[in-house]
Amino acid sequence: LNSYSQGRKVINYTEIGGLIHQSNTLGNNSKFNGLRTRTGITRIINENYGVGFALGTDNYKRRNGASFNTLPITINAAYFFNPELTGLKADIYGGYSIKIFDSLNRGLTAGAGLSYSVAVNKGLNLGLQTGYNYQEIDFSSNFFQESFNMGSFRIGLGITFK
Repeated sequence: LNSYSQGRKVINYTEIGGLIHQSNTLGNNSKFNGLRTRTGITRIINENYGVGFALGTDNYKRRNGASFNTLPITINAAYFFNPELTGLKADIYGGYSIKIFDSLNRGLTAGAGLSYSVAVNKGLNLGLQTGYNYQEIDFSSNFFQESFNMGSFRIGLGITFK
């Protein structure tokens, strides 16, 4: 039991990726593509499970030029198939995108995904990840507050510091 408690650790995961639009509720068949960044802290709670939080940015750009920017803060849970934190990992997250500047949009965010990482050295993994990202976007239009929901396929590259 003593060695188990010494084995607990905190890791940092940083990711950059693309968001490929799948669906939205705007009703005009608008297509979006986006860029996603995340950095988070995960506490490993046993040899396979971790929980933590992350902060990121998402930029969604509509093909006609309109763009929507979010600053999501999420709570995350991960299952590592390999206790060494390499190989396959499944994750799920949920949170809210806050509006601290006029150029940011707010709304609920959630998603899930899979990633695969390889060890570069004892303290660093590189990985590929994919999954689904849901974002609710609230925005002002002609003095009215409007909102729509968007679902995106995500693919990214990540670095894990362990």
